[in-house]
Parts: sequence; C-alpha cells; structure tokens
Amino acid sequence: MPKFEAGMEGMLDMFVFETGDLLEKLDDILMRTEQEETIGTEDINEIFRTMHTIKGSAAMMGLQNMSTLAHAVEDLFYIIRDDPDVKYDKPGLYELLFASSDNLKNELENIQDDDIPLSDFSELEGKIHAFAANMKGEAAPEQSASAQAGGEEDISHLFPDDEDESILTYRVTYQESCAMPSARGFVLLRGLGQIAEVCSTVPVDLDEDSADDEIKAHGLIIKLITDDAQKVLEFLEDGINVEKAEQLHKPEKKAEAPKPAAAPEKTLTPKQADKAVEDAKAQQPQKQQAPKKPAEKHEQSIISVKLEKLDQLLDLVAELVITQGAVTSSPDLKGLGVDLDRFNKSARELKKLTDELQDSVMSIRMVPVSTAFQKMNRVVRDMNQKLGKGVTLEFVGEETEVDKSIVDILNDPLMHITRNAVDHGIETPQERAAAGKTEPPTVTLSAGYDSGEVVISCRDNGAGMDRAKILAKAKKNGLLTKPENEYTDKEVYNFTVAAGFSTNEKITEYSGRGVGMDVVKKNIEKVGGKLIVDSEFGVGSVFTIRIPLSLSIIDVLSVSVGENSFSVPISSVREAFSCKQENYILDPDGNEFVMLRDMCLPLIRLNRHFGVKNAVEEIEKGIMLYCKEQDTDAVLFADSIISDQQIVVKPFSPLLSSFPLKEAGMSGCSILGDGTITIGLDVKEILRPFAKDKT
Repeated sequence: MPKFEAGMEGMLDMFVFETGDLLEKLDDILMRTEQEETIGTEDINEIFRTMHTIKGSAAMMGLQNMSTLAHAVEDLFYIIRDDPDVKYDKPGLYELLFASSDNLKNELENIQDDDIPLSDFSELEGKIHAFAANMKGEAAPEQSASAQAGGEEDISHLFPDDEDESILTYRVTYQESCAMPSARGFVLLRGLGQIAEVCSTVPVDLDEDSADDEIKAHGLIIKLITDDAQKVLEFLEDGINVEKAEQLHKPEKKAEAPKPAAAPEKTLTPKQADKAVEDAKAQQPQKQQAPKKPAEKHEQSIISVKLEKLDQLLDLVAELVITQGAVTSSPDLKGLGVDLDRFNKSARELKKLTDELQDSVMSIRMVPVSTAFQKMNRVVRDMNQKLGKGVTLEFVGEETEVDKSIVDILNDPLMHITRNAVDHGIETPQERAAAGKTEPPTVTLSAGYDSGEVVISCRDNGAGMDRAKILAKAKKNGLLTKPENEYTDKEVYNFTVAAGFSTNEKITEYSGRGVGMDVVKKNIEKVGGKLIVDSEFGVGSVFTIRIPLSLSIIDVLSVSVGENSFSVPISSVREAFSCKQENYILDPDGNEFVMLRDMCLPLIRLNRHFGVKNAVEEIEKGIMLYCKEQDTDAVLFADSIISDQQIVVKPFSPLLSSFPLKEAGMSGCSILGDGTITIGLDVKEILRPFAKDKT
C-alpha cells in the first residue's frame, strides 16, 4: 500500500468503492457499444467523465500510476469528443480500453495490500499515446507545455497596485511526473486552510480542463493571508509531488517596461478578501468531491455504508430477538397468579416493532443479483475473442434481490460456471454446424426464489455431457463406490464437480486441470448451499446453485421430541393436526403413512430420525406437521408444539464438522427464551428420501 498524505488514509475505502463502481459501469458501456459497433455522443461523454473522475480521485490519493493511465485514456476520448468523425482502429481501441479497465481494477485490489508495490503502467500508456498520436496524424504525442517553457517570466501582473500588503503570494511547482497537478492543488489548499486564509488562486478554477496545463506551465499561484510566512512555505514544500515552493515578491517597476496589454488575472481587494476567504472555505470541500460525483447525478439522498456495519446491525437485531424471547417467555412469569394483560399487550407491540426493525435491516442489505450477473458479460466477451465461439449471454430474473453477502459469495462460483459453460459446454461453430444446430450458441443465467432459497442457474445449449465418458474417467480416478449400472444420470454428472476431475484431454487457458468446479462446490456448501448438475447429451447442461435466502432470523414452530427441542421453519409447514388411529397406515414393508383428507403422506418420526429416546410413540398422543418442499410432501411426528416464534440460527461449531449434521437435516442451533437449546431443521433435507428427484 502506498504512503498516503495525512488524512487521506480514511478515504481509501470510499476511493476503492467508488472507483470500482465506475469501472464496472465503464465495462458495461464498452460491452454494449462494442456489440452495437458504434459509440454515441452520450457514451463518449460518459467515458470521458468516468476517466476524468478516476484521474482526479487517484491523483488526490497520491496514486500517480492510476491517475496517469486514466489521463491517457481521457486524452483519447478528448480527441474523439472533439472530432466525432476522426478515423481510428475500433478493435484496437477496445483492446486498449479493456486492458486499461483491467489494470485499474487489479490496482484497486493491490493498493489494499501493504506488501504489493504500485504497478508500472508505462508500457500500456505508451501504446495509448501512440494510438492517440496516430488518430491525430502525428508521429508522437505533443510536448508538454512545461517542457516548452523557457526564459524569464513576467509576474508583475500578479501584483496589482491596489492589492493589500497583507496578502502574500506563493508559487508551487509540481514534478513533471505529476499527472494531475490540479487535483494535488485541491488537497494542498484543503490543508493550507488550516494555517492560513486563502484568498485566490491562479488558475482561478482548478476544476477546469485547462488547469493542469496552466499549472504545468506556470505553477500554481496561491494568494493568502498568514501570520507565519515561513510555516506556510514549509507546508507547501512538504506537499505530495511538489518540486518547488517559493514566495513571490512584487518586482521593481521599470520605467521602460510597457504596460501589459492583457487584463490582469483575477485578484481581490482587501474589502473583498474577507468574503473570498469564507467562499473559499465553503467551496473547497465541494471541489474535492466534484471529480467523484458529476453534477448531473442527484445522489445526495444516498450514502455508502460499509458492509461490516450492516453485519453488526444485523447481529444486534439478532441479539434483540433472543432477548425479546427471553423476556416474554421468562419462567418467572409462570405461576404469578396476576393479570398480565398489559404485559402481554406490550410484549405483542415489542414483537411487532422487532419484526419491522428486522425487515428494515434485511431490506437495506438486499441488492439485485444483476450486480453479479453483469460481470459475466466481460467473461463471455473475452472468451469469445479467444475461442471464436460467438456465444450470447442472456439473463432471466436479474432483478431478483438477495442479501449483499450472497452476491459476494456468488461472484466467484458464477465466473467458474460461466467459463465452464462457454469453454466446455458450447461447441465450436464447425461442430454445431455438423450437428445440425441452427440456433445461436447461448448461455443463460437465471435467478429466482424457491422454498426459502435463492436459485441461480447457468444453462447452455451446447453439446451436453457424455455419461459413458464421465463414468470411464470416474472409474479411472477411483471415484466409483458401487457398480456402474447403479448410478443415476445426475449422480454421474455430479462427478464433474469432484476435485481433480476433468474430461478435457488437453489443458487450455480455461479448463483441463480439474480445479475450479470442486472449489465452487465447497464454497457454496460452506454457506449451507448446494450445487446441482444436470445435462442432456446433444442438448446442453445446467448448473444450479441453491443458497438459503434467510441468513439468520427465521419464523419457526418449536416442537418437543422427548427431552429435546427442534425448530421447524414455518415456511415449510402447511398444517399442524392431530391424527386418529384410523388415519394411520402401516404397509407390509414397515413404511408408515398418514391419511390427510385425500392425501396419503409418508410419516417421519423425528425421534427415530434423530435417535431420541423417551419420546411419544402413540400416534394419537403426538402432533403431526404436514410439510411440503417443492413437489415433496410428508408428515413430521413430534411430541408437542412448544410455541411459534422467531429464532436466530447460528451455525454449528467447526469442531462438529466431522459429523453429518447437514445430511441429517440439521441447519444450525439457537437459544430459546427460557435458555434452552433448540436445533433448527432443514425440512428439505429430511424430506429428500421421499422426493421424486433425490438430488
């Protein structure tokens, strides 16, 4: 991480966030305009503003490598904006733009690591400058104004006769490597305001496009009022990228000197100085932010908050839910023999407010899954360039909102799955033609909700998977645990996400090493999700990710089983009822069923499923919970219902990772209001043996 100027370290997170967001939007524009094979005036202006903003923000942070690279790209679009009919190599332009975007995004990650030095972009900048020179019909970029400057400069116009003697004049000259001295000037003036009263500057407006050239040619002129001229000089000399700082004095007037023809630069009279000082103090902070937020965007009602703070807020809400349960279910309330109507009313109101608070916190964390989907455009674009497959990427349900942490989890798995679909799933144009396929090669990313889970799928219309080929490779790798003819198609397809498994005979840039998909599977399972693979040979494949939508707080029915407590998500329960003996069925194979109206439903005894002793066995003495997950129905049998409430599901300790808790249908644990521990149930997992599709 570079050494930042005092006070700038705290701006790093915001700089990384805002610059990253700008680069993502830049990629979207580049992807769209490249496909449309035209760049409109609005897009040209937006790209120019984006690079101008990044240039200024990076310069203020002292990241000159990022600033100079952004400045080089900005110069390209200055030429295009000035002359829309200018001729240039469009594919070459896009390669330079995408390369610049990639380098800037990588640098955003690098600057957060203390051990990684700043990157050198000089080679890429040289290519951009050469491209710009070719656009202008020149052999090389123009020489900078500072390099052309020479001779003694006349500074008499900086000292008008009516200027107050208390106003001092300083000049700051920046190093030649400083890409954007106007931005450095903003930072300098902000600190200078703490020890002096700034009256005016030349250039007057540091945000003008011409300000950089003027500062490079003549330096930054600062007029100020101070009681300690030496302290000001030392402060200016310590500024980042400052080559030289000096106090300028009014030159002696020479009789033969002709009166300057040009009007003097803007200065202030003593009477105007007081107002200018106040204006300067009020305006400087806004100018600091100007490069970051274009004036036409009205975002003053939106603020950026670190995800860690939202995590803390969610944790506090979770603790509030636990404490609320402890208060309203306190054993001390039992047997008091007094009227608790007012207490119960207050308790209901507290629960209502807690529910609303939880909903508000969760809604704040929700973002559309499109933020993860859009990044895949670039993945597919780059692979099309190298593989020549012409794949089209389509989105379905990209407006689906999920928790921000889920989007962060999805980024890496989606990249691997999408790359796998393009490289391994979609055939070459020649292979598709030979197979008689006329539809364009397509990869479709879709998102939606199902049974309390967010479901993300990646489907391709490629070659599909060869069951025999996969089985042969699995056998060769020693992955088979039963006879080959006993494996279902989906069990075979799931071998493709095993560690070290690949059917590619040749290692390419994108596949063949047998790594990637197994990591995707493990990362998804860490957050309670599941990766499902399906395919049809000659038609295509689909990879489906299922991740729990609710991260921690859920509404449940707490039931007792023996001396234990289990919590069943209310979203899975369709009905609670008592069963009579005549509605109970035991088939010859020992399987139990319950008749509910016209439905014959499998019976799952929770005591037997979890090996709980001293639980109710008689059908008529217990409670039945009719549960449904997707197309699977069954009845759970427990001793009794304790209560309906909200619980905060906590993951099991890593010390228990060696036990198949998830496979048994346990999703986590929680503390009830009376202090007892309850086990959260994953009803879908418990019902899986009765599902038509057991994957």
